[in-house]
Amino acid sequence: MRTLTTQNIRLLSGLILFAFAATHFLNHAVGLFSLEAMDEVQEWRLVLTRSWPGMIVLLAALLAHAVLAVAKTIQRSSWRLPAWELIQLVTGLAIPLLLLPHIVETHVAHALFGVQDNYLYALALIWPRAAWIQTTLLLLVWVHGCLGLHHWLKFRRWYRLAQPALVVLAVAVPMAALMGFVVSGRAVAGLLSDPAMADRMRQVTHWPSELDSKWINLLQLSARIAVAALLVAGATIVVFRHIALLAAPKVAVTFPNGATVQAAIGPTLLEIIRSNHLSDRSECGGRARCGLCRVRVLEGAETLPPPGHEERAVLTGSSAPEHVRLACQIRPAAPLTIAPLVDGPGALTQVNEQADAQGERRAVCLVQIRVRAFATIAGDRLASDLVFMMNEIFGAVSEAIEANAGRIDRFLGDGVLAVFGEQRGPDQGCRDALQAIGAIDLAMDRVNEKIAAEIGRPVELAIGVHVGEVVVGRLALGRMTRVAVLGTVTDVPARLAALAQAKGWQLALSGHAARAAGLHDVAGLAQETLADAEQGGDLDAVGVLRARDVAPVARAAPDAPV
Repeated sequence: MRTLTTQNIRLLSGLILFAFAATHFLNHAVGLFSLEAMDEVQEWRLVLTRSWPGMIVLLAALLAHAVLAVAKTIQRSSWRLPAWELIQLVTGLAIPLLLLPHIVETHVAHALFGVQDNYLYALALIWPRAAWIQTTLLLLVWVHGCLGLHHWLKFRRWYRLAQPALVVLAVAVPMAALMGFVVSGRAVAGLLSDPAMADRMRQVTHWPSELDSKWINLLQLSARIAVAALLVAGATIVVFRHIALLAAPKVAVTFPNGATVQAAIGPTLLEIIRSNHLSDRSECGGRARCGLCRVRVLEGAETLPPPGHEERAVLTGSSAPEHVRLACQIRPAAPLTIAPLVDGPGALTQVNEQADAQGERRAVCLVQIRVRAFATIAGDRLASDLVFMMNEIFGAVSEAIEANAGRIDRFLGDGVLAVFGEQRGPDQGCRDALQAIGAIDLAMDRVNEKIAAEIGRPVELAIGVHVGEVVVGRLALGRMTRVAVLGTVTDVPARLAALAQAKGWQLALSGHAARAAGLHDVAGLAQETLADAEQGGDLDAVGVLRARDVAPVARAAPDAPV
């Protein structure tokens, strides 16, 4: 938390409240031993929580968390949320309805009427009449807090390692608290069955008088009415805000495959995606933590404000290039053209489902990337070692492809076939492909620092690039569907990659692809001719020793001829 943002304040206040709730529930669990032990532990807790600094911190955390959560809820422009967000939202709205009356009959009664709100008083008041209410409140608080913690920490490596133990703890704490509550509640009920003991308890706890009880009941009712009124007011604001968004000025957001939606100015791009029934892979609820909503802004990047601290930290951590932004953090106020960088089931590259299902012909740039001497690398190596090495290699490859407006079409065992130019046209696709290949060449230096010593040699790639017309369509593979490219032209990059491997080049491009990419001084590069039986002629090929040594011509301005 290097900067004080509303999100960090909400997180910090939530952590304070969760710490208070956890210690309170552990105090309940002591009831498995004795009522006296519960009160002794509570006295130690109250030294902190009933001190002026403690009460100020708790009250500030409670108000800050509630106000910021309500503000975030009111500002939502889309209610198409994952299940965990809906559960956290519902539990967060339900907690105040049950919590405030409980605070009134304990802490407020202690402050206004001198009641000794120890466990004897609280259990005599609650058990068994309102036991179900307190049980529900305990579970709501615990589920709400654990969901928040999980979706904050799940992106940290240490948390994934500690998760099994933490899951056991997350189940054990509320179970122990409820068991302690039941055992101590029954014990107090047994004590109070004796009239003399009941009178003694009222004297010890300074049980509120009949008039005091009426005031406490009135305060509890007022608290419930106030919470209900705030919820109704919030719901009213949400309804009117959505009506206002319908009448608000619209801005065009263009997605892959040319699909364009008209969105109101104000919502985040992630909310626009969800509102238009488009899938996304965001897992942090739009809190700039997971980075899975990364998009490359192809047009209109200059209209967006610069990234804030949280967005900048995520983008820096993923080595994102220029014009890559988080969809959850940008609010389009002018026309945008974007391409997602994290593909997945139902991702934005599949936005035009009808066109995908029917298929359409499109000129694209195809890139096949193969690992040289794959059989030697695989050898008798342990399966886990091979998987680790290939994950390192393909991780670097896929990141460079996605960062340059491409997508991986298929996995080939020892390589991948990538597609560029589906949204930007074949010429720009060739330039994007050459930019991506140069980034892959540089990224392999970092990969080889990790695995070259293990293999005994650096890993080298053979890459083939060709541009041509293919059929793009959605294929059904059992229960899974995916967008794929079809056609005999998809074999050409494989032949070029084989040529590159045979000649000792890193990269072989067809003459058409080289010209489309705008390579400087093609005449100075190695050239070969391949027989192209499918096309009924010969295929010119251009060889490049290292992809980092060549660069495409910069993209022309939108209003200038390419």
